[in-house]
Amino acid sequence: MNSKNERRTIHCFFSGGRDSAAACYIAFQVAQQRRWDFRLVHIDTTISIMQTKEYVKQYAKWLGAELVVIRPKRTFKEYAEKIGMWPALYPPRFRWCYYKLKLVPLIQYIKENYKPGDLVAMGVRREESRFRDRYYTSTFFERDYGGVKAWVWAPLLYVDEPVLTKLIERFNIPKSPVWRLGFSGECLCLAGAPEYEIGLILRNFPEEREMLLEVDDIINKNRKSGRPSAPFRLAQKGYKTLREYYEQVVKLQVTLDNFFPYGKECQGSCML
Repeated sequence: MNSKNERRTIHCFFSGGRDSAAACYIAFQVAQQRRWDFRLVHIDTTISIMQTKEYVKQYAKWLGAELVVIRPKRTFKEYAEKIGMWPALYPPRFRWCYYKLKLVPLIQYIKENYKPGDLVAMGVRREESRFRDRYYTSTFFERDYGGVKAWVWAPLLYVDEPVLTKLIERFNIPKSPVWRLGFSGECLCLAGAPEYEIGLILRNFPEEREMLLEVDDIINKNRKSGRPSAPFRLAQKGYKTLREYYEQVVKLQVTLDNFFPYGKECQGSCML
């Protein structure tokens, strides 16, 4: 445990999504009541929506909390060029985005900043996916991050969608403009994004679309196998590349309704 003169810290990981916005608000209130230190930690995946990045700063200012932004060693584009394929959900070793962009920088942060007695808070909810329902069984649990055993707190673990909505309204939490599309926008790796979500991203965010199409071109330019690579859910539908999907489908759609509500949400987990 901490020494008498050493303050405990809650390190709340904030993606910019609804779940982490509510969880970090609750965690911040606990820190204030107990006179603990509090850090709002955001992982810049280097492949996020610009509006999400802006919202993260806005939220930190609104909360009155210290914002710490951590980054992977390389950008998503650099990793994509080196690895030569879009990340996929299965097999697990193909989900390089999670390990390179999130887990490695998180472990480095924990090693450098976590002290005995601290808490790592996150906005995981069991009902979000089958994986989380099986994997997360307690609001408080211990997890090993690269040899550092940290206590993790998931204050929203058993909260359902209606209650989450009520909490956001009750706490007057500022809303990200990206939320209306049903996701946080903090990682556009597209590893498990369903087709309709990919369509929404390409349709609504032109700067991010061009970035993703550039990555797609880089990946497929020098494929050693000679076979094209497309985001996981698109490949399942038979599309060879992201650019092919954009040219053949997204550019021809007239309204956003074409992208709702078809497809299944990602049933994997990017929680840390």
